[in-house]
Amino acid sequence: MPPNTIRKALADTLEDLSKRDFEKFCHEILDRREEPRIRRNRLEGKNYLDVVDVLVCTFTESKALQVTVETLRQIDCNEDADALGEITVYISASI
Repeated sequence: MPPNTIRKALADTLEDLSKRDFEKFCHEILDRREEPRIRRNRLEGKNYLDVVDVLVCTFTESKALQVTVETLRQIDCNEDADALGEITVYISASI
């Protein structure tokens, strides 16, 4: 059954990443040039739930979703990005 919130969808997606891909994801998020930017100390040593909280607090839920999908594509996690995009279409339709 698909998750029923964007926050849950983000958490499920990040939890499913390998340790290496999760680290690449965090590195890529820190390397973003667009504002707002996330400071290194807000992500270093954090687990996937903490990272979701930082993303949502920094960008809002819908923007965090967009940033996550874009970042997943940048680190070649295209299947995860596609799945997250599909899940969020489902969430939007059910609201």
